[in-house]
Amino acid sequence: MTSAETRSRSGAALLRPAVALLGLLYLALGIAGFLTPGTPALGIFGVTALLNLVHAVVGVLGLLAATRRTGSIIYCWVVFTAFAGMTAYGVLAAAFGNPEDPIAINWADNVLHGLTAVAGLVLGIAGARATAPHPTKGTSA
Repeated sequence: MTSAETRSRSGAALLRPAVALLGLLYLALGIAGFLTPGTPALGIFGVTALLNLVHAVVGVLGLLAATRRTGSIIYCWVVFTAFAGMTAYGVLAAAFGNPEDPIAINWADNVLHGLTAVAGLVLGIAGARATAPHPTKGTSA
């Protein structure tokens, strides 16, 4: 077994637990936001009913997606796309400071969402590479 095959298989083995951990993190953040209305969740993250709901749904979907490798890969790409968009929206919302913003994203949320988008991208690529067929020795690709 080559080192590339070993890396590919270890990446595939880590995909589902990483997705489950990401889902658990967001579910906990969503629940914490609902339990602490009016004060920042965990002391720094913005709290609105809509943002808490989004976090909780992302968490539940992550836990469900972690049950299958294909579901984990799809979840990673959806998370990458959605959180890249949320980060862009959050940067603009935080920079211009609209008090009527229904989501009330702050800079801590932007950092969290940006890191989540990067994690979704990295995990999505690793999962997709692990499922791609590898050429056998003696054949050309």
